[in-house]
Amino acid sequence: MKHKSPLTAPLALLCALLLCANAAAQTRPFGSSLKRPKAGTADKASKDAGPQDSADDSGAEVVRVDTSLVLLDVLVTDRAGTKAVAGLKAEDFVVHEDGEAQEVSFFALGDDAQKLPRSIVLVFDRSRSQLAYLEASVEAAKRLVNQLAPSDEMAIVTDDVQLALGFTRDKKRLKSTLDALKKFTYQGYHTRSMQFSALLATLRELIDVSKRRAVIILQTDGDEVGRLSGWPPVMRGGQEAAPLGYDMNDVYAEAEKSRAKIYAVVPNERLLGLPAEEAERRALLTMERREADRRSRPEMWYGMKRLPPEKPAKSAAPAGSVSLPFDDPAFAATLRELREKNLKRGVETLVQGQVAAARVAELTGGWASFLERPEDADAVYRRILADINQSYVIGYYPSNKSLDGKLRQVRVEVRGHPEYVVQGRRSYFTRPR
Repeated sequence: MKHKSPLTAPLALLCALLLCANAAAQTRPFGSSLKRPKAGTADKASKDAGPQDSADDSGAEVVRVDTSLVLLDVLVTDRAGTKAVAGLKAEDFVVHEDGEAQEVSFFALGDDAQKLPRSIVLVFDRSRSQLAYLEASVEAAKRLVNQLAPSDEMAIVTDDVQLALGFTRDKKRLKSTLDALKKFTYQGYHTRSMQFSALLATLRELIDVSKRRAVIILQTDGDEVGRLSGWPPVMRGGQEAAPLGYDMNDVYAEAEKSRAKIYAVVPNERLLGLPAEEAERRALLTMERREADRRSRPEMWYGMKRLPPEKPAKSAAPAGSVSLPFDDPAFAATLRELREKNLKRGVETLVQGQVAAARVAELTGGWASFLERPEDADAVYRRILADINQSYVIGYYPSNKSLDGKLRQVRVEVRGHPEYVVQGRRSYFTRPR
């Protein structure tokens, strides 16, 4: 018996509204910059593709920053890194670029959204592996939306490499979009699971630090890392999928080149820094929980096909059927080898996904937080917003005026307080003419 298409009229309308909400405001489809193969080439194509204009719902004038001004978003903590240091002023900071002292020309507190308005992009992974975290993460993100300043704007990007909602200050629209994405997922619509591709498009097309302080929240387990690293090859229709034309090195390069600050939210237990055996044990538990969660939702649709019900075990094979030699020791050994290889690949993908998510954050002066339990989502998002608000934004005009596009090393310290820890970007690329 064939199943009817799950694409009912209400859901089709909801899908159309989500995917086309910003079509009128876009000159080019979001993600078009991914056709440019390398992060360091075809700069004109990058400029043509974005960044897209921000919607100014309040009609207020947008503050513009001289592009030759280097802005550093830094958090100052105690030696243990647990308590933010408040009350610092511009004269308290010492900035060096490539070993040379620089004069601080711009200073703003992290919560001074009027002096330097903020553009926040949520890159949200809603793939099947995120089912256990979806409800709590959406609610946490909605609470973050509620706490945005009136001058803040926010956009939402999905791992389909789609701009679900362009920059807006309308909190109601932001929260309804999050609810719609949750509904899509529970209805069972597969995503392309291309989180790092979505991040790459975001960096190339949505970030404009000449207008605002740019922040990206990337929530993902990073399972696209396998395809972008070439292990194992991605198979589609029994054949190896064509390469994308970019890889994780391009994602890292674009993150480092961008002036945005990235916070990574990584669902699942933390595997980084653990002994190999313990990391494998935790990864296997994670994979088992994913499978259990998937099976707990048999009503969900995947693509256009409902998951078939599990067939009851049969006592005897029907006449004319071919029986597999399960009792053959060689055949059983082959099955064990395949099973172990698949498990190993699954574990490697989980570990490398966490490594990649943490690295893109670190390159921009941000950090990765591990969402080990769904109920921790609210605390994680509150910590991100606190970090944004408690940071200091320091700007200077480099004494080296050459715009050669090369990497510059930056060091920021608090005058007279060697015990303070300054967390933030440690390098940046100059912008070539």
